[in-house]
Amino acid sequence: MEGFSGDFVSLTGVERFVLAYIYYEYGGKIYFQASSNTPEEYLAEFITEEFLPRKNPNFARVVAGFAEALRGLKDKGYVSMTGYEVNLTDDGKREAMKVPQEEYRELKRKFTKV
Repeated sequence: MEGFSGDFVSLTGVERFVLAYIYYEYGGKIYFQASSNTPEEYLAEFITEEFLPRKNPNFARVVAGFAEALRGLKDKGYVSMTGYEVNLTDDGKREAMKVPQEEYRELKRKFTKV
């Protein structure tokens, strides 16, 4: 991928989108309420609801993809989840900023058409 560091290439498209989403929509930090789901699953549903109605037949598939991306970002050290918040780490912010805002908007448009 031209213009991206070697570490950035290791991110999936969904991981890149989730990083950019947290960065551009929430300034790098999302607060959330406790749930019976894991934090990754809860946040994945939260993010998905912004793009798709629950009745959409692809809703569960998109939630699963976002949850997997959040787990991957956590494992790679790009996000931290503590208590009732998810934060981009310094590395996460750097990588999120590598996604130009216009590219993020285009990815966002694509997710609403899933």
